[in-house]
Amino acid sequence: MYIDNYKVEIKGSKYHEKTDKRMKDQVLATYQSDEGMNIKALKNILEELADSHEAHHNITFNIVMKQYDHD
Repeated sequence: MYIDNYKVEIKGSKYHEKTDKRMKDQVLATYQSDEGMNIKALKNILEELADSHEAHHNITFNIVMKQYDHD
C-alpha cells in the first residue's frame, strides 16, 4: 500500500516557566512529509520516532482513504 503524505505529532507534558506548572497533552514535536512512500517504510519511521521520544503508549491513527476518481 502506498502512502501519499503523513503527519505525526508527539504529545506529552511540557513545563511552563511563567506559571511554574507542567502542562499536559502538549505537542512536543511534529514530523510530516508530502513525499509518498510504501506503508512499510512509514512503519519504520513510526518505530524510530516512538523510540527516540519514548512514546510507545496511547497511539492514535486517523487515516483517510480516497476513492479513485475515474473522471
